[in-house]
Amino acid sequence: MANDVTITAAVRTSLLSLQNTTKLIERTQNRLATGMKVSGPTDDPVAYFQAKGLNDRASDFTEKKDLIDQGISTLSTALDGINSVESIVNQLKGLANSMKSAESSQMSDLISQFNSLRTQIGNLTADATYQGTNLINGTGQTMTVEFSNASASKLTVSSVDVSASGLGVSEVATTASLTSSQLAFNTPASATSFTATSGSSISMVYGGASNRTLTAGTASASFTFTYGSATATVTLTAGSSMTLSTGQTYTINLKSTGATAAVSGTTFSAKLAGTTATGGVVLSATSGKSYVSAAGTDQVNALINKLDTAKTTLRTNASSLGTNVALLKTRLDFTEQYVNNLESGAGKLTLANVNEEGANLMALQTRQQLGINSLSLAGQQEQSVLSLFR
Repeated sequence: MANDVTITAAVRTSLLSLQNTTKLIERTQNRLATGMKVSGPTDDPVAYFQAKGLNDRASDFTEKKDLIDQGISTLSTALDGINSVESIVNQLKGLANSMKSAESSQMSDLISQFNSLRTQIGNLTADATYQGTNLINGTGQTMTVEFSNASASKLTVSSVDVSASGLGVSEVATTASLTSSQLAFNTPASATSFTATSGSSISMVYGGASNRTLTAGTASASFTFTYGSATATVTLTAGSSMTLSTGQTYTINLKSTGATAAVSGTTFSAKLAGTTATGGVVLSATSGKSYVSAAGTDQVNALINKLDTAKTTLRTNASSLGTNVALLKTRLDFTEQYVNNLESGAGKLTLANVNEEGANLMALQTRQQLGINSLSLAGQQEQSVLSLFR
């Protein structure tokens, strides 16, 4: 074409070389600026998508790492709560030991301290909540920590009940503080007759839906059950009968001594503190209180045994939770190292070597300067033709 500009081969070669060098300089400067030698699929599709897969997996495990960390905090809160409850139980045991040698005038104060301190167990376990999860204030809650996207890779921890009631640590009462509302008798399907003797009395209300007539067999029968140091004797004489009417109150007298006997022709059993009797008669403290009295060593020893059992339960639960904490810490360490390996592998595929790129830039800048000089010399050769027309 008439308007085309024709340049010599030497100039064209020098110009193309200079253009390539400029592109290489721009690429090197971009790598130095971003620190990436592969920043997109156009740079290196294979390396880019391999690195993306590694980074995506690292991101997933980083999320799980945060959940594991929170799981450790939840379990640590529960462990701290259990240790604090055990400290309170130790204090309760100290008060119980003091009751062994206490005078009657001191018992009321010791019992008041015991019951007040026992209340703090419930307050403490209720407060041991971390992000809405409480693992020690009753059963029913669970904490699940996922280690990866695999459905089976997880840890589930169920809550335990180390409240006062869950540990079986009941309030304490003295004989004088027991009232009719604190004792209950449950009659069996077969009827029972009660004959009271003189002395202190406990009232019993039959609250069934209908009246029930009880008739004795051919021989007299009596049975006695004990609450603390007092005993209650129930007697059904031969051939007699008694009707228990709905809402009517009956009285059973307590005395200091008494023998236990089986009812003739019928199997009976009696247990204390709310446990169910297999034969059918139950004496229970419906308020959930334990009985103690001054110089009542057996009753205090029974209370101490309950506290020792509570401590055993606390230590068992603490051991279980501690094992789970150790497992979570192991998984946390592994996850941190694994994420680091994934990110390191992705970096090897995409990160630029700054030292190498810096050296490349210096070499390319030198090459660019030489290219400019070469292009200048090639141009001067064409200009020499003009001298022929002067």
